[in-house]
Amino acid sequence: MLHRLAFLLIAAMLSACAASGAVDRDRDGNSDFEPCGTAPRCVVSLDDAGSRRIEPLMYTTSPLLARLHLMQLLVDRDDVEVVTAVDDYIHAVFVTPRLRYRDDVEFLIRNDGRVDVRSSSRIGWYDWGTNRNRIESLRTQLAATSP
Repeated sequence: MLHRLAFLLIAAMLSACAASGAVDRDRDGNSDFEPCGTAPRCVVSLDDAGSRRIEPLMYTTSPLLARLHLMQLLVDRDDVEVVTAVDDYIHAVFVTPRLRYRDDVEFLIRNDGRVDVRSSSRIGWYDWGTNRNRIESLRTQLAATSP
């Protein structure tokens, strides 16, 4: 398992590319996601997201171990493609089983034990709770496999 985690870290470092435009960094290096639009097909762990707010994921290890653990959960799934994995940011694309919709899921791993998340469907108006359920499922998986 440690061998596989080391491989993931090296692969992520080698395949690092510029983060998508969905994350804005201010002059101090702080990052935040783009806000959810008006359609109810998005959840985000920002304080001002209203009904679209979801709690961030939490970790008790180092940011590096949290990132590796999250990457492990993502690459073990058949319905996910990790598009970007750089520093404190991961962008993954989930494909829904039946209709093959592509949903963008982003993670910002903070140094304070928090992983901010944004999960959004690319098309349509309503997502029938898919994005919220996805993040809650990842929360459960992380809690079940954390040291």
